[in-house]
Amino acid sequence: MPANHTKFSKSRLFILSVVLGLLCCFTQTRAQSLLEKRVSVNFDHAPLGNILREVGKKGGFYFFYKSDLLPQDSLVSIIANNQTISGVLSTLFHGKYDFTEHKEYLVISQRLSNLSLINTDITTENNTYSISGLVVNERTGERLMNASVYVKEQLVSALTDEHGYFQLRFRANNPGQISLTASKLSYKDTSINFLQAVSVSSRSQTDDYNNATNKSNGVEKTGMGRFLISAKQRIQSLNIPDFFARRPFQISLTPGLSSHGMFSPQVVNKFSLNLVGGYTAGVNGIEFGGLFNINRMNSRYLQLAGIFNMVGGTVTGLQVAGVHNRALDTVKGVQIAGFINKAEGQMAGLQLSALTNSAHKLKGVQIGLVNTADTSQGASIGLVNIIGNGFYKVTLSTSDLTNTNVSLKTGTHTFYSALLVGINLDPNNKLYTIGLGMGHDFMLSNKVYVSAEAAYNFVDAGNWDNRLIQGKLLLNVQLSKNISLFAGPTFNRYNSSSSYSVSGYKNVNHLPVYTYTFLTQDPDPGVYISSHRVKKWMGWEAGIAFNSVFKPAPKVADYSSAWYLGAAITTGKAFGGSYGHASGVELFTHRDLGEHLTGTLSTGYSYFPTPPFGLYILSSGPVYQPPLQPIKIIPVKAGIRLKTGKAFFIAGEIGEAFGLFNDYAKTGKDSNGYPEYGLKPYRSFMYAVSAGFSFKSGLETGFKLEDYSLGGDYHQFALRLGYRLRLSK
Repeated sequence: MPANHTKFSKSRLFILSVVLGLLCCFTQTRAQSLLEKRVSVNFDHAPLGNILREVGKKGGFYFFYKSDLLPQDSLVSIIANNQTISGVLSTLFHGKYDFTEHKEYLVISQRLSNLSLINTDITTENNTYSISGLVVNERTGERLMNASVYVKEQLVSALTDEHGYFQLRFRANNPGQISLTASKLSYKDTSINFLQAVSVSSRSQTDDYNNATNKSNGVEKTGMGRFLISAKQRIQSLNIPDFFARRPFQISLTPGLSSHGMFSPQVVNKFSLNLVGGYTAGVNGIEFGGLFNINRMNSRYLQLAGIFNMVGGTVTGLQVAGVHNRALDTVKGVQIAGFINKAEGQMAGLQLSALTNSAHKLKGVQIGLVNTADTSQGASIGLVNIIGNGFYKVTLSTSDLTNTNVSLKTGTHTFYSALLVGINLDPNNKLYTIGLGMGHDFMLSNKVYVSAEAAYNFVDAGNWDNRLIQGKLLLNVQLSKNISLFAGPTFNRYNSSSSYSVSGYKNVNHLPVYTYTFLTQDPDPGVYISSHRVKKWMGWEAGIAFNSVFKPAPKVADYSSAWYLGAAITTGKAFGGSYGHASGVELFTHRDLGEHLTGTLSTGYSYFPTPPFGLYILSSGPVYQPPLQPIKIIPVKAGIRLKTGKAFFIAGEIGEAFGLFNDYAKTGKDSNGYPEYGLKPYRSFMYAVSAGFSFKSGLETGFKLEDYSLGGDYHQFALRLGYRLRLSK
């Protein structure tokens, strides 16, 4: 029994040894460096590029290098028998290049020269330190101009002069070890450490700050950057591309005249104040600029400037400028400018300006006279919207109100805006309209679709102080690539601001004619004639459209088939009248119109409870006000919701408010044509704006502002809590 046990143990030990041996061989094979592999090559006056391809083929890897780095056509002779690839490359290049391994690639790069700090001297007096010396090329001894020399911990720096000389001065209380670093483009950094008058050379550097992954100095390449940023600061950015510190605050007069001195473009601040203007690495809090702010990297939370803001990285939060905002990368938030906003990367939020907005990829809203985007999954609202994956369309149409209408529609099928002009060509019934509209196309097929549009027009019926609100549902049929026909019903709400009609103009609301005879024969001059009359009716519009796309673009993902059904409760503050509280419920349906855009249709019930008795103080003594009636309203409204982040949204809606109570209003006309007033069921045009969060779980929370009376007493600001179910994909 013991003999058998021993035999078994020896067999198991032998097998284990073989397995371990194989594993070691495998590990050594996998761990073998590309430079340690051995190859044999024999070339006589062969092009260098051919030799490198053959070496890579035999070694089982690829060379990677810039095309202008090596003289690939130069003729080279080499004989190597079973030599390492490192030895072959040493024979070919004689130590001129560095080699870095990355998976199956061997990267060839220019070997950087070494810097050297010589004749360095440090003195101190009353906690004031002075360091001076020379920066030279370690191999040749050449003195180097425009090298950056700095002390990271103290955030002080200087550039060497034409003789390679530098001097730094700073104040510090017991700094302990002082690390002096020299950097220059195309050279390796070097450092020396001072500790109690002992200097020690060091090639390894400890960075107490987060190294920046973004080494871009894009703002320095812009026209405004070259004009406002000094040559010394631009040279230092090239010399020190990847060191950035964080400090609580900085104050600048102009770029370079800063509490951080020349090191300002290397510092990210929580609070930044630029009296005229400043150039910093970035802001992670609040930045104010009298005229301008320039950030080398990112801006977070709030940035305000009198003239312009320019950020080399990402803007997160609010950016406001009197003239111009520009981000060289992404914007996640809001840009507000007097004239121009520009996001050269993605725009996920709101751009609002008086002139133009521009973005590479729009996932938010642009509001301005002219809006541009290479691709859009959001909404552009303006006179002209130039969208790379969108269209422009000129329409000629006639309607029941004006017989000649022209419009320019620009945007995408998901959302477009329109510039509208209408004329009624009749010398006895003239009417002129001009306005703005917006719409969405429900694509039934490539050639048939339905346009849902809303428009607001100013109307000249003798004066321009009249308003026309329209809702349209138009069926479009594409006849050819550039021509389509459309027709459909329109809902019209016309508000006359005049008390009388003007001869020769269309009398839409049947106002009395303004004549001297009419006034002198007025049997009751005290009768009040309303200066605002509203007429609502269903009409029609039909016409032809000439359309085209701005430029071919990749298809944007379409999420327009999702439907939702939900409900919400509201509670809040009533304002504008005697009512103090409001509450209600809401039923709604949503339809996705794009990745960030949703169409909304809702109704519900809003309740303003009867306010308590009020006490009035009069000269004759206090009296009690009788209780008012409770206000009960059923709103019916439609609108647009924009999601600006993963969950946050803003929305706007318009519609009609139907009151379950009687209110004083126009009830008709008497025998002389004068309007009569009395109690009738309340009804009014309304609008609503809201913002909040809509989560993937279906929960919604936020607030809304609703106006049921357009200047009357019925408004509310309420908190909203709801839930929605997805009905389809």
